[in-house]
Amino acid sequence: MSYDIPDKVRYKEKIFLNLDMKQLAYFVGFAMLAGFSYKLPLQNEAKLVLPSFAILLGIGFAFLGFERILLERVSYLRNVRIGGALDKKVRAFVGVKRIESDTVYLENGESRAILLVKPVNFELLDDGRQKSIILNYRDFLNQLPHPIQIVVRTVNVSLADYFSDHEAKILRTKDESLIGLYNDFRVYEEKFLKEHFVKERLYYVVVPISQESTTIHKERQLKKLEERVRIIQSKLGNCGLTSYRLNTNQLVSLIMSYFEGYVEVNEDYLWRVSVCQSFFKSKERDKPCQNEKKKQ
Repeated sequence: MSYDIPDKVRYKEKIFLNLDMKQLAYFVGFAMLAGFSYKLPLQNEAKLVLPSFAILLGIGFAFLGFERILLERVSYLRNVRIGGALDKKVRAFVGVKRIESDTVYLENGESRAILLVKPVNFELLDDGRQKSIILNYRDFLNQLPHPIQIVVRTVNVSLADYFSDHEAKILRTKDESLIGLYNDFRVYEEKFLKEHFVKERLYYVVVPISQESTTIHKERQLKKLEERVRIIQSKLGNCGLTSYRLNTNQLVSLIMSYFEGYVEVNEDYLWRVSVCQSFFKSKERDKPCQNEKKKQ
């Protein structure tokens, strides 16, 4: 795997005025253009406009990095800036070919497994436990024979599962005062989360594997990917971090969460139509309970 060398450590031979060969070529080229434009048959102030413009461009390309800015701007305009999950250009930009067997297959033939890691509150641990985690995590990174990717996402806190579990128990009691108290508590909690913008972070570890062309090699590489996942889970476990591998549905939800038109529900990301269907189904389930209350 190749990496770009940062400009600060890249070797560049300085030739003149602290300029390398490319910068000097820009400076000389625009200087010659300025001299040529000055000889054009123009009168008065117009005679200085083109040479001044050429000199400013030469200074910009030689000293101010106009080339990098221009290339970045062109790349931004040519690449995909907005689109949905069904857009062909977006799918080509993402590079995901298919998702199956708890694995993400990329267009370049490589595969990815994704682990969701549950964090620990480091501040609540004693000094000995903190030191042990640091040493184990250091060993985990030093012993990695392949690259990994760590993704951190900030999402809204959702208490939907918590409320749904307790709501069913409280409704079965048929105690009006308790139900009213519970409803007030739920409204308060949801309002608190919304007003204070309470967030939580999700931590993912992406495990890569290159894939060969033949079917036999593909199966072998998938087994190797599973072996890598088990080793990483074991190493993370030594650090006190619990992790589990995302299944196919969870991988699809995760990828779709990056596209417009999908909303977050707990740790899943659903299409708005699915959310509306679930909402109306819940309303239909609530009707019998409301009818029983009216009869009473």
